[in-house]
Amino acid sequence: MEPPFANDPLDRALDRELTRGERILWQGRPIPRIQWSMFGIWVFAIPWTAFALFWTAMAYAGTQSATNEEWSWLSLAFPLFGVPFIVVGLGMMAAPLYPLYAARKVIFAVTDQRLIKLTLRKSLTSITIPAERVGLITRKERSDGSGTLQIATHIGVDSDGDRTTHTFDIGEVAAVMAADDAISAMIARSKRRAATA
Repeated sequence: MEPPFANDPLDRALDRELTRGERILWQGRPIPRIQWSMFGIWVFAIPWTAFALFWTAMAYAGTQSATNEEWSWLSLAFPLFGVPFIVVGLGMMAAPLYPLYAARKVIFAVTDQRLIKLTLRKSLTSITIPAERVGLITRKERSDGSGTLQIATHIGVDSDGDRTTHTFDIGEVAAVMAADDAISAMIARSKRRAATA
């Protein structure tokens, strides 16, 4: 189990989430890693942003020369049309760096009763899966022991009649094997409880 972060709002939210007698077997946070595969979007984002900046500058220069004034509403109105395009371009360029920010907002936990994922942004989002709904587990592990878990939780049918599998994903955490072992322990305890009930 990873050590808790002192006075951290996510840790306090996790403590509050637990029911009486519920025990945490494992908890972890996503590793803040840059998504190198997402840098491919820069092939589109850089020309987009450069053109948006160029267009906005030219629109401003054009309205300045047309009005022959230092400042006017017209000199701003037309160039401001380019600002949303600049913002979109900057957003696309920042996309590969977003996981560095998002990782600090998520905590995963495996208790003796369920899986928990808490996301704290403007509000707290809690996703829980009881032990009885845990199905096939797919683990992807790197050489350093970090990795991901994909846990099947429900098989349904979509509007086209195709089977779909709903999953609970534990993404890119350190010592992913410890999370896998904790889930196995949770399932074993759930089965023992069901057998004695």
